[in-house]
Amino acid sequence: MKKWLSAAAVVVLCLVLVIGIACGGGEGEEEAKGVRELKWGIGIPLTGSVGAVVGIAADHAFHLGAEKVGVFTVGGEQYRWKLIVEDNLWSTAGGTAAAMKFVYEYDVDFMHQAGADPGVAAQPICEERGTILDIAAASREAFGPERPHCFQVAASWSLHAPVFFDWLTKEHPEVKRIALQASDDVTGYSVTDALEEAAEYYGLEIVAKEMTPLAMVEFYPTATRIMARDPDLVITSDTIVVIMRDMGYEGLASMWYPTIAGIERQGWDNLQGTLIWIPYPYGEWRERFPEAAALVAEFQDRWGFEMHPAAFWASNVVYCLTGALEAAGTVDDADKIIESMESGVKYHTTMGDLGYGGEVLDGVGHMIVWPTPIVEISGEDFHVITEYTPDETEAIASEVYR
Repeated sequence: MKKWLSAAAVVVLCLVLVIGIACGGGEGEEEAKGVRELKWGIGIPLTGSVGAVVGIAADHAFHLGAEKVGVFTVGGEQYRWKLIVEDNLWSTAGGTAAAMKFVYEYDVDFMHQAGADPGVAAQPICEERGTILDIAAASREAFGPERPHCFQVAASWSLHAPVFFDWLTKEHPEVKRIALQASDDVTGYSVTDALEEAAEYYGLEIVAKEMTPLAMVEFYPTATRIMARDPDLVITSDTIVVIMRDMGYEGLASMWYPTIAGIERQGWDNLQGTLIWIPYPYGEWRERFPEAAALVAEFQDRWGFEMHPAAFWASNVVYCLTGALEAAGTVDDADKIIESMESGVKYHTTMGDLGYGGEVLDGVGHMIVWPTPIVEISGEDFHVITEYTPDETEAIASEVYR
């Protein structure tokens, strides 16, 4: 009996060893291989309409970006991202709650907050702790010397609105009166503030500004008020463009945040000629950025829905922060990392090598400068009218805000 028990014990021990090897040993194996996990708190909306439209796709995009980056080397040591995702509810309260949880429960190394409201709410927490924070969808006023730990990778209307108006005034000098519509939250005001500043510089008149609740589903009253102001150009959502055209609007139209899902819902035929001016691998632009096009295609094949602009930018947040750590040669010294980010060094992204800039905009240069396309909907695709390089984009924006 004792011999049988001894033999059984040996068998069990062998099984444990085999199972442990087969399962990979979890985090212990990573440590054994010398790969340290960097904890990155990702605050994004996961519930409600914004969660459905923005957050779920951004969640997948962050993980896809981390997967593409894989193991990377900083200062001779190997690292891998460990993403910790929390619902920030696209709100001030949600951003605060998520940031507190990241700091006091997870002790994260870095943080991201999607949405200007939660991003701004997380700023004092990160500044007090010395945590580098990336914010998406904030205006240039959210950054500055008094907030040295705050950065933005996602494309900014502060950068691209001036470029759009620079092109518009040259190609469409007949446009004098502009109407704006955006969501009634900090993100929406970051859009309209940028457009108003740029319009003033170029001598264009804002004849209407409609800030609508995120939950609004009835847009006919808003469209009617805009129509009454007789604009030459309306910058709004796909829904209001179609409603206004049904009402007889014949002026130019532009969307400040287009999605293919929205365009398909409204119908390509109903949005012909609508202008777009934020960076994303649209139409012919895909040929210029094959890595970006491949990423978008893989995302859509894997999850079965659109990698909209916010999700596309989210994936590139991973590339930029990874590049910043590699250039700085440290993952622990925030001052050295910030110094590297402010140095103008370029990081690999799926749309080429991009770096932080925009010092005239925010006083410190904490915004990634993207190229600016001028695109119009044509047929069931996008026609790229022209393209401004990152250097041209920054130069025009700097002139407007100087």
